Amino acid sequence: MTIKLNANLRTNLGRKAKYVREAGKIPAVVYGHKTENANLELNYVEFVKILEEAGESTILDVSVDGKEPLKALISDVQYSPVSGRISHVDLHQVNMKEKINAHVEIKFVGESRVVKEESGMIMHNISEVEIRCLPSDLIHEIIVDVSSLNNFDDTITLAGLNLPSNIEILDHEDEDIVAIAVEPKAQVEEAPAVEAVPAEGEADAASAESAEIAPEKK
Repeated sequence: MTIKLNANLRTNLGRKAKYVREAGKIPAVVYGHKTENANLELNYVEFVKILEEAGESTILDVSVDGKEPLKALISDVQYSPVSGRISHVDLHQVNMKEKINAHVEIKFVGESRVVKEESGMIMHNISEVEIRCLPSDLIHEIIVDVSSLNNFDDTITLAGLNLPSNIEILDHEDEDIVAIAVEPKAQVEEAPAVEAVPAEGEADAASAESAEIAPEKK
């Protein structure tokens, strides 16, 4: 999947970034191995659509001022803590002949029999992995079908994801569990009633009251 991102070179670095944002743009920088950093401006609306579609694991064709596009990944997206809007973007230019690392989301699909028929649950132990491969082999997401989990304690491991041999998963073992079918949570038993213990002052008053002697009958 190839997605094009248009950008403009930001040469007037004395111009404050807030004015760029007020103009509906996002300050950005593109960098890479043996590549000189370049300060860019991105159209806010266009970039948000691309981010939703591509995420951070899709190669983009970034065209700067209409020139021949360069290949890049969305490396980092920063957000304003006040408005929640995107405030800055880092783009990482890649060499299509060199392997790269990227974080890829695991997307769970399907419905397990233990959920549908026995009110069980599917526990997702891993939701994202870091992979290493050539940029041309990069995948946007990993699909895991949990409908194969037919019994309690059935599992799907990383070894069972059936990824292409040219994609390496980092920092995990083959036997690491991605998803497991578990029994429904047992209902919490109602705690037995506990006799109230009077406060220190109340206890003293109660003791004094019990020590009083009833008056004699006439």
